[in-house]
Amino acid sequence: MKSKILFAAFLTATILTLLVACGRSSDTTATTASSYTVSMGATSFNVNSITIPKGGTITFTTDQGGTAHNLVNGSSGQQHVEGGAPTFPSGGETVAPGQNWSTSPWTTAGTFHVTCTLHPTTMTLTVVVTG
Repeated sequence: MKSKILFAAFLTATILTLLVACGRSSDTTATTASSYTVSMGATSFNVNSITIPKGGTITFTTDQGGTAHNLVNGSSGQQHVEGGAPTFPSGGETVAPGQNWSTSPWTTAGTFHVTCTLHPTTMTLTVVVTG
């Protein structure tokens, strides 16, 4: 008898939990932002291109004991703001050896570029943001 009461209580609690969960509305505006990492060696990125979803961020990391890099939105070592790209600091973001820096979210679908002003011929990254 005691086991039947415990089973009935368990079953009731389970049904109530499911009803409450099913009755909640989902928030369709919430997005799952993802962070992607691009490593920087002495004079190059570890990849030439990266594809991320809208809302994603990129964290740039340098090797401990490596070389500093100055990142800007643009190509060939030149800063030129590409509409829809996250804001980079004026003059670029310097990432010291052993440090990292994360962009704000990439919120516009398209193709963008990140370059190092100190290593312009070898460090241009293409960022493809999917919608």
